[in-house]
Amino acid sequence: MRAMRTMWRHLRNGFLNLFRNAWMTIASVLTMTLTLTMVGGLVFLMINVENIATDIEEGVKIRTHIDLVAEPEDEERLENQIAEIENVTEIEYSSKEDEYQMLVEQYGEEFELFEGDSNPFYNVFIVSVNEPGNLEEVANQIRELPFVIDAGFGEETTGDLVNVLNITRAVVAAVAAVLVVIAVLLISNTIRLTIDARATEIEIMRLVGAKNSYIKAPLIFEGTFIGIIGAAVATLTVFALYQGLQTATIQIFGLSILKFAPVYPTILLVGIGLLILGIILGSIGANRSAKQHLTI
Repeated sequence: MRAMRTMWRHLRNGFLNLFRNAWMTIASVLTMTLTLTMVGGLVFLMINVENIATDIEEGVKIRTHIDLVAEPEDEERLENQIAEIENVTEIEYSSKEDEYQMLVEQYGEEFELFEGDSNPFYNVFIVSVNEPGNLEEVANQIRELPFVIDAGFGEETTGDLVNVLNITRAVVAAVAAVLVVIAVLLISNTIRLTIDARATEIEIMRLVGAKNSYIKAPLIFEGTFIGIIGAAVATLTVFALYQGLQTATIQIFGLSILKFAPVYPTILLVGIGLLILGIILGSIGANRSAKQHLTI
């Protein structure tokens, strides 16, 4: 019972301390909110970069150009041979007429001069594989088959784009890690100013024989409360900014040109993560600051 009463007293004092130095508390909360908002924004950026990379990798397919001399039965035989290759999951057929119509739809009617006997396109098998890493191996096997002119999947362009996205992933992760370290120092200094305002109170408690743990407990709870408040405000801010970005993209371009990660349940997971991070940063910051007053 005594331990419970002591814990409750620490919780109450830690909460009341938020109002005893309101301006310093506001400064600490703003610092915490700004830090966690940046971390939350980086998390959403990482999630969307991951989605874009995955979409690109999964959307890449092998275009197999069929020799013009191939008869329908040759094409059917070729399709069966491709289907037997390991890791092939789906095969779509696109005739030279379909390829021509696709070009006209994409680039305009000026290409209509290629219609009919002037059509320079090949019939194409569009081959899907189970994993992006198997594209090159499957393409090499298809190239060895009869009546295949070429089999490619935009290796250079796709590879360069995926490499850029991988670099972006690493950079964002590194920035987030550095930001967390800076946050600990920044929040520690901000909370220290709040604790400095009660230096006399802390000294009196030491003189009357209060243990260091007893003095530190409400200060750590105060830092924890600051972390919780900062995390809540940061989560709402990130949510509003993310929703606004999605809406602005649709309004400016008339459609969603980017496939954003869904707000739900992503924002819930990010909010929980920011809450945990805020509690850790707040308690660590308060603990580091309190030690400076309690060191003999």
